[in-house]
Amino acid sequence: MYSYNQLRRVTFNQLGRIAYNSRSSPRRRAVFERLAGARPVVLTQERERLAVLDHANDIILEQEINGIDTVTFNIPFSDEKNQFIQNEHLIQIIDDYYIIRKITHSRGSQGVPITEVYAEALWYDLQFAEPMDISEWEGRAPAIVMADILRGTDWSVGRVELMNVRNVSVEPGVTNRLAALSQLPEVYGGELHFNSEAMTVDFLAPVGRQSGAAIVYEKNIHSIEAIYDTEDLITRIYPYGKENLSIEDINDGVPYLDIRDDPSYEFTDKLRVRILKDDRFTNPFHLREMAEEALKVLSQPRTSYHIKAADLSEMAGMSHEQFFLGDEVRVYDKELGIDIATRIMAWQYNVAEPWNTEIMLESKQPTLSDLLTGIQEGTGFLQSEDTVDSSDMLELSVFNHILNSRADDGFHYWTNSGWEIDAVNGYSGNASFKATGTTGRKVLSQTVYPAHRDHYAISFRSATKEFQTNDGGRVGLEIIVRYDDGTEDEPTFISLT
Repeated sequence: MYSYNQLRRVTFNQLGRIAYNSRSSPRRRAVFERLAGARPVVLTQERERLAVLDHANDIILEQEINGIDTVTFNIPFSDEKNQFIQNEHLIQIIDDYYIIRKITHSRGSQGVPITEVYAEALWYDLQFAEPMDISEWEGRAPAIVMADILRGTDWSVGRVELMNVRNVSVEPGVTNRLAALSQLPEVYGGELHFNSEAMTVDFLAPVGRQSGAAIVYEKNIHSIEAIYDTEDLITRIYPYGKENLSIEDINDGVPYLDIRDDPSYEFTDKLRVRILKDDRFTNPFHLREMAEEALKVLSQPRTSYHIKAADLSEMAGMSHEQFFLGDEVRVYDKELGIDIATRIMAWQYNVAEPWNTEIMLESKQPTLSDLLTGIQEGTGFLQSEDTVDSSDMLELSVFNHILNSRADDGFHYWTNSGWEIDAVNGYSGNASFKATGTTGRKVLSQTVYPAHRDHYAISFRSATKEFQTNDGGRVGLEIIVRYDDGTEDEPTFISLT
């Protein structure tokens, strides 16, 4: 199984006090337009082109979604272009840039002297930037958090498709920017994409491009391994939170979830039980929601694929067979009964020999811990403020039940009639909601779904200036509590006049 979001080859500088490779660089047209058959291009740190390494061998591009991005290769030691291979020089592969980190001179298997090169993606240097000025975000969308993390570097925010909000924080002064940025997929969902040519970072929904490529046995599959695993399959789960918090009170008196109650579930009628205890959950609604999502996946066999395949796109008339990391491809093997459409989540792409590429396809089942807690090995720099322990990243739903309370995302989550956005006069953020006095009714409302507590606090800040109401008019906050049985309390009105 591939473990995602792990930059295993990076040693983070958690003090983040070194300004490194922070100069701006000119954009240059790529020498090669297609990955298959390309060759490494050496550049200075200022991106001045030095040489095309046309005698490079074993060019392996190792990448994974939300994870590592490195390139390795070797050239003959006697190659006259060897002189340009220096630590911290850049390697260009199509439109991506890599920094030479390690150079090894040795004798290959045939006894011929060679130079081996290991280079890391340009964005790895974000770990060496100065500490961040901001360490806490309340009810913020990912674009805002990303902008704060990247501020003061040569990188900027690109395209962001996700608009959900979270309360998050990092340890002030000691968390490097790359470590914080790499945790965004865990907190918000989505995938980071670094564009080293434009120096932008995208945060996209986890949906692969429909490549149209087919990976078929006897056409471009050299070997295929399909694993179907039911070792961890369960049909019933008992989730418990802090102080043995159960979902019983909000789940019709039943402390468990059973997938067999779903008439559409057909895989097995066996009872297979798992009990989960996690003290970081204090909200039974959140606990049940996460357990439901986990059970949907854990009640099915795990399926994973490891394939050695050929990229045929460099062959005449086969350009339509090109695929990239993150693409959705069709995998077909008639004899093994495999016919699936799934994403390429990681690969070791052989640039010089694209017919000798290893790809890892999306696995359908993360671990139970991954699904219920959203925590994977190596996380912990970026934290959700909704957890019991500040070092955990569990309760990703904001503790403040009102979403987008500071108008950061316009009227998202609100029902509006007559209100406006004031983009300048915010209190804890840049923006706020504003109503200009006119005759008539103006309403800004939001329905929230509180948890299991007996008492709740209403907190807000208002600014009023020279207004008066007509007879019977009023300005204030109205709170209506509705119950599951359809009844509701008398409205509570808090006047601002």
